[in-house]
Amino acid sequence: MSRNIVSRPAFEAALSALAEKEKAAQATLEKLAAERRELPMVKINKDYKFHGPNGSVLSLDDLFRGKDQLIVYHFMFPPKSEVGCSGCAFVGEHIPDIRHLESRNATMAVISRAPFEKIAAWKEKLGWKFPWYSGEGSEFSFDFGGASEDGGDQANLTVFYRTDGEIYQTYSVFPGGVLTFLGTYQLLDFTPLGRQDGPDGPAGFKLNYDGLLS
Repeated sequence: MSRNIVSRPAFEAALSALAEKEKAAQATLEKLAAERRELPMVKINKDYKFHGPNGSVLSLDDLFRGKDQLIVYHFMFPPKSEVGCSGCAFVGEHIPDIRHLESRNATMAVISRAPFEKIAAWKEKLGWKFPWYSGEGSEFSFDFGGASEDGGDQANLTVFYRTDGEIYQTYSVFPGGVLTFLGTYQLLDFTPLGRQDGPDGPAGFKLNYDGLLS
């Protein structure tokens, strides 16, 4: 980091100049959001099944929880693993109280390929409350970017819309784009030292989980 030490008036002038650039960048982001909302959508024809609490089997429609919009985060937790991805765990810490989304006719669900029993046990230990289901045995993760053709898991965010009894995919964003909703990164971007990421990226954030991420 290299920063000049200047007078208060010089600092205020530099801050004001940057604020104009930030306003322009915000306007660009708002324009992108509008374009995102105008993207074409594709109808979902497959009958996907998910495993939930008490041996329940849910459809994609069930995941909407009565809302018209559904955000799905594909959490990397392979079937044979005992714990989920540490980078995805950092993402999990940023999933908001789902009630806020539901107040805007949207909800969110997390999907992993691990058996539900493993997911439920790990979720309880970490104290998370968001809806998290298993897509074990389903093609869902492969069809929507949560798993690659070689069988490896990958993080992804997929958005669905339900109208007139049909479900459509409206958006999908892959790992780099997922980081845009992580508040920790957004706050660190305001600081002099920035994100300070190492080679592990989000996985480098390891809170005291008593070994639960290893």
